[in-house]
Amino acid sequence: MKLLLFCLFSFALLNNNCKKDLLPTFYFQCKVDGILYEPDNCANCLGKDLIGDTTLILGGNKGFETLGIGIKDNTSVKIGKYILNEIVGRRGDYKFSTSPNDRYFTDSIRVGQLNIILLDKTSKIIEGNFQYEAFNIPQNKIVKITEGKFRLNYKAY
Repeated sequence: MKLLLFCLFSFALLNNNCKKDLLPTFYFQCKVDGILYEPDNCANCLGKDLIGDTTLILGGNKGFETLGIGIKDNTSVKIGKYILNEIVGRRGDYKFSTSPNDRYFTDSIRVGQLNIILLDKTSKIIEGNFQYEAFNIPQNKIVKITEGKFRLNYKAY
């Protein structure tokens, strides 16, 4: 009887652990106005570049829908928090078509944050999270990018 209870209890624990939603080793995802956004699986649908150790570009494409984050740190990109605002080299953007009128950017009022929690320059792995609001001037609209998270194998140039 004890053996039967032990087996049932063990099965329940193992089965419960298998139901967790596990992220893949490398990922990039967020919510755009509450809807899950993940880049397509094409070769050029996910950008993750560290240029000259001072400029980081992250972004993804899902059809014509694109999302990007760019930071420039004159000393060196490092672990820490970066404010995303109107400054070129420290902003987030969003676009959902080929029209230039559909482009949204962070600005001095609609800001956000990129938080780098891992930057392994030997293995070229970067991990972190982000969130921001971006504004479209011609349409006078805001898009909210929330729950952003990434773990990527980046390219160094």
